[in-house]
Amino acid sequence: MTTETHPITDPLRNHGFRARNLRALKAIEEPEVLILGGGVNGVATLRELSLNGVSCVLIDTGDFCAGASGASSRMAHGGLRYLEGREFRLVAESARERNRLIANAGHIVKPLKITVPLSHWLTGLARAGFRFLGLSKRSGPLSLVALEGALRIYEAFGRREHPLPDHETLLKRDRFPHGLPAPTKAVVSYYDGQITQPEGLIFEMLGEALAQDCDVAVLNHMRWHREQDHLVVQDLFGPEQFALRPKVIVNATGAWIDRTNAELGGHTHYLRGIKGAHLVLDNADLHRRMDGNAYYFDDGTGRMVITLPVGDNVLVGTTEVETKNPDDHAVSGDEMTYLLKAMDGLFSDIDVRHDQIVSMTTGIRPLRRSEGGGSATSAARDHALEEDRFSATFPPVLSLVGGKWTTFRAFGEETADSVLAHLGRKRTVSTAARAYPGAAPCEAQALVRETEIAPDLAQRLIDRYGALARNVAPYCTEDGAQALRDAPDLCRGEIRYAIRERGALTLEDLILRRTRLSFGHGLSPDTLPELVALLAEETERESDQLSAEIDAVITDPRLMGARIIKEEGAA
Repeated sequence: MTTETHPITDPLRNHGFRARNLRALKAIEEPEVLILGGGVNGVATLRELSLNGVSCVLIDTGDFCAGASGASSRMAHGGLRYLEGREFRLVAESARERNRLIANAGHIVKPLKITVPLSHWLTGLARAGFRFLGLSKRSGPLSLVALEGALRIYEAFGRREHPLPDHETLLKRDRFPHGLPAPTKAVVSYYDGQITQPEGLIFEMLGEALAQDCDVAVLNHMRWHREQDHLVVQDLFGPEQFALRPKVIVNATGAWIDRTNAELGGHTHYLRGIKGAHLVLDNADLHRRMDGNAYYFDDGTGRMVITLPVGDNVLVGTTEVETKNPDDHAVSGDEMTYLLKAMDGLFSDIDVRHDQIVSMTTGIRPLRRSEGGGSATSAARDHALEEDRFSATFPPVLSLVGGKWTTFRAFGEETADSVLAHLGRKRTVSTAARAYPGAAPCEAQALVRETEIAPDLAQRLIDRYGALARNVAPYCTEDGAQALRDAPDLCRGEIRYAIRERGALTLEDLILRRTRLSFGHGLSPDTLPELVALLAEETERESDQLSAEIDAVITDPRLMGARIIKEEGAA
């Protein structure tokens, strides 16, 4: 990866990620494509286009992998529940892409066994039938008969490439997981995928795009506005300003799509914003009982909840709250209470409490607006590519509406094919069977020999970065091998790597999207001054700005969890 080959002694202002990309942006001047939005769909589109030799600029007004991309359930799944809404195309595509991710990004995407406790043989089957026939939009309790039928279809869709094991049904209580409630009549287990490092996969795609032999620049924390037939782009952390005249604009701004189109001179109503929250729990008994499996279970009202282990934590979600404000990052007390109550009912002998929340994630899923409306749960999950021409002198705008983590590659492929058609170009490279950079073989012993880092550190880096551990390891020698204060699983070299090679500029960038510091036992305030010192050293940002970021972090319930929720009552 060319973005990761510069000597690690060079300061960010001369050779770091941002400086390199600002220089590239200045040199490009008239890119063929401008992508607005650094979430998973925008980055997937960038990867597709760069691999096919198209000059691209990708910018984000915030950070890469923010918004809904950074607040997912960390799953690659086929969308079992979408069968009830007759979204067969989406389920087939999702199952295929899930299997491809497990095959081509096996260092990050792993098979995940999902256990479903069931309290009904038939109850809810009629309502599911009405919804399947389009006669109702209401969901109901999940029955064994309905789930068995759905799984046969679901697994058939997933057998074409790299199939996962078939489901298993248990009917004898002595074979059930211990502690399931007394009404449980059956337990069904099936397989999907878990994305252990979703943010890491986005940075791998960014690195792969930047390594191609074409003009590419990617920048976070950029401001932009339209001026007649071009866009003016400005660095939020410096004086640099650029005029861009792309031939095609890709609007991949997620929940901000309609607002972005308005700023581009258009007037669209493509989106229905559904906000979803997840809780990160520190509950050793619950984690032990789950034994590496996810649980998909009824909350007691007929709505399904998913919970899965993430490292030493348990992630539970999600809520579905309609919102028209794309900047809404609040997690209400009602949402927290709902998820805690649902989790507390999963195992009758394990308590799940408010004080076990170490952090939270929240993002707005940019679902397609439909004529029929209906509940948030029943809203369509498929994606669509919308094309607009807001004026004769302005380039066409392609808006990526909807989409989900599992199908990012397919959505990026579809978008890239449309862009290539606009440019009169043909696809030369397919990503359908292309391995991601970190999926290459990498052994801890070889890494130790190459870099002389400690064996346990070498294995941690491989677990976290896959084959890209070779790029991270040189940062983790001598002083770089020193663990962060109150974060023994993370070393100083990894923070320098996150800044110099993955574009981190703020405390939130580091905490939420370059590390998992808000997981484990929770983010320690004592870690923050060390992060600030490294940011100041690498970026030369003003100390008063960074101090203000510390204040913002320690008062943000998303990052600090139950420790400050008690004081505020809600995030």
